[in-house]
Amino acid sequence: MANKSRSSQRLPIDLPQTMETWHCTVRQTRIWITPENEPPVRPFVVLVINLELHLILGFEVLPPNFTLEQVRDLLFKIMRKPPKGLLQKPHRPKVILFEQPHITTELAPMLAEVGVEVSYQRMTEEIGEIIVELESHLREDEVEIPGLLTVKGVTPELVGGLFAAAAELYRAAPWIHLSEEHLLSITVPPERKARFVQVMGNVGVEYGLAVYLRWEDVESMYRPADSPLEILPPDGGHAFHFDEIVEVPFDDLDGVETYGWEVAGDQAYPFPVIFTRQGEAERPSRADLFWYEAALRAIPIFLREYLKPDGKGDFLPIKASISVSTHRGQISVSLQYPGGILPKETRPVGRADWSDYEDEGDEEGEPDISTLDLRQMERMMRGFEGTSGDRKLDKAQDLIFQAWDEPNPAKRIKLALQALSISSDCADAYVILAEEEADTVGRALEYYRKGVAAGERTLGKEFFKENVGYFWGILEARPYMRARQGLAETLWGLGQTDEALAHFQEMLRLNPNDNQGIRYHLASLLLQLNQDIELAKLIKRYQGDPSASWLYTKALLAFRKDGPSAKANQALKVALNQNPHVPAYLISRKRIPNRMPDYIGLGDENEAIDYAAEHLNYWRRTPGAIEWLQSYQIPSKGKSSDKNKPAKKT
Repeated sequence: MANKSRSSQRLPIDLPQTMETWHCTVRQTRIWITPENEPPVRPFVVLVINLELHLILGFEVLPPNFTLEQVRDLLFKIMRKPPKGLLQKPHRPKVILFEQPHITTELAPMLAEVGVEVSYQRMTEEIGEIIVELESHLREDEVEIPGLLTVKGVTPELVGGLFAAAAELYRAAPWIHLSEEHLLSITVPPERKARFVQVMGNVGVEYGLAVYLRWEDVESMYRPADSPLEILPPDGGHAFHFDEIVEVPFDDLDGVETYGWEVAGDQAYPFPVIFTRQGEAERPSRADLFWYEAALRAIPIFLREYLKPDGKGDFLPIKASISVSTHRGQISVSLQYPGGILPKETRPVGRADWSDYEDEGDEEGEPDISTLDLRQMERMMRGFEGTSGDRKLDKAQDLIFQAWDEPNPAKRIKLALQALSISSDCADAYVILAEEEADTVGRALEYYRKGVAAGERTLGKEFFKENVGYFWGILEARPYMRARQGLAETLWGLGQTDEALAHFQEMLRLNPNDNQGIRYHLASLLLQLNQDIELAKLIKRYQGDPSASWLYTKALLAFRKDGPSAKANQALKVALNQNPHVPAYLISRKRIPNRMPDYIGLGDENEAIDYAAEHLNYWRRTPGAIEWLQSYQIPSKGKSSDKNKPAKKT
C-alpha cells in the first residue's frame, strides 16, 4: 500500500513515458443545469481517449467558468493513476492532441514542463459519437429536438427574418390586450386560406401564438376530451412559443451564436413547434416559417393601428390588409377580427385545466380537501342547531352531505340527483350538478340559476328582509349563497358583467362579513370594468384585510389615481412588506406556473402566484405601473406565516 501511495503522488515528469497518443476534447455540453434561484448553465465535459487502444481514459464535467489548469490536472491524474481495466502502470504519453486551437496553444507550455508534446487535431467522427452518447446518458435519454436549419429548404436568412419578427412581436406584447377569446384570422400569400390565431400570454403562463389551419380545428379545441392530445388536429397542433433558453433546441442556440439571430429577452427565445397526437414535437415546414415571419410582423401593427375597444370588454369588428417587410421583401397580410365566433355557452366547463392529467399522483375526481373540511364543520353545526323544518329538504340535504364525502364524481352526481328527486328545493344539489355533471358552461349556468331559485323559494321573502347582514351565519341560507356565487362567477365568465356585478354586490349586502371571499371577485371585476371609484369604496370597506390580494390592489388603485405619489408609494411599501414574492411574477421575472397552488399562506410564494394569476393584466394595462413596481426598492425578506389558508374561498 505504501508503494502504491508513493506512485500516485509522483510528479508526472518522474513517470515513465510511452509512445502513446492521447486525444483530449473539451466541449460545452448540450445539457442544462438549473440551480435554484440562479441562471441556468451549460457545463463543459473533458474527455480523454487513448487513440491506440480506442478506450476512454477518463472524463470530467466542469462548470462554464473552468480553468485550463483543471484540464491539466485531469490529465496528470490519469497519468498517475490509469483506469484499472487497462492494467497499465502510471506513465506519460508521448503526444496529446486537442481539438481546440486556443486550448492547444495555452496548454502547450504546461505539458512541455512534463515532457509531453501537444498538437491540434479536428475531432474525429468516432469521438463525436462518444460525446453524443455521453450527453444522451447525462440527459437520461431525453430526445433532443432538431433545429430549424434541419428543415428542408430552410436557410439562415429565413430563420434570421423569423427571429427578428418574433422579437418585434414580443416587444409589442399583444397578450396584454388579447386573450384566447380574441380569435384572429390571418392570410399570408401565397396561401389563399386563412389560418386562425389565438394569442397566448394573457394569463402569464405561456407566451406566443396558437395557430389553427382550419376552423374545425378551432372548434375541436372546445370539445370535451380526456386528455389534451385528443383535441389536437390530425396533422398536429401548431404553436409559436416564447421560452427561456433551456427550452430551446441547442441547434437553434448555435444558430443564434453563429448568425446573430435576434432574441428580445431571456424569456423570449422563439420556438415554433408542432405537437403530434403521439405526444411528440416536430419542427414546422419551410412554408410554415414563411407564414410565421409575415404574421408576426403584421399582428403588432393590426393591434396598434386597427383594433379598437368596443367599450364592453371586447373589440370592434375590423378587416385590414397590412404590408410588412420580410426577408423575402414586402408582403401584404390580410387580418380580420373576430376570426370566427364560438358561443361561450357551448364550451366545456374547465376546458383548459389539464392539471389532473399532467399530475399522475392525484386521485381523479378527488374533491378539494379544504372545501370538505369546511363543509364537514357545517354538517356538525347542523346537528347542533337542528333541521330546517322541511322534512323532505332535510332528507335531501343529508344526501348532499354524503356526496361531499364521496370521492367518486359519478356517485356524487347520483346522490345529487337522488336529493332532487326528494326535494326540488335542494340548492346544493344544483351546485353539485353545475360543478360535476354540466358538460358546457351553458348547462352549468342553468343549474346555478335553478339553485338560486330553489334557495329563494326555501328561504322566502321575509327571510331576506329579516336577516340581511347575517346570511352566512344562518345554515339554511348557505346553499343559496353557494349557488348564487356559482351563478355570478359563471355569468362573469360568459361576459355578462353587469349581471355578475349585481350578484356580487348583493351577496356582500346580505353577508358583509364575506365568509365566501366575494370581495376578491368583486374587486377583480371592478378593475376589469375600470370602475375605480367603486373599487376604492370596496377597498376602504375591507381595509383591515391583510392579504396580498387586497394590499397590492390597494397600491395599484392608488397609482392609477395619482401615479407614483407618496400615498401610492406607502401603499406599495406595505404590500411589499406583507409579501415580497409578488413583484417577480408581475414584472415577468418569474412565470406563473401551469397549476395553481392548492393552499396559500399569508406572505408566501403561493399567495404571490395566486394574486398574479388573477391580477397580472390589471397591472400591465395600467400605464407605468410595471415600471413603478420595478423601480421601487423591493425588500429582500418579507413577513410570512406558517398558517396556511385554502387557495379557494368557500
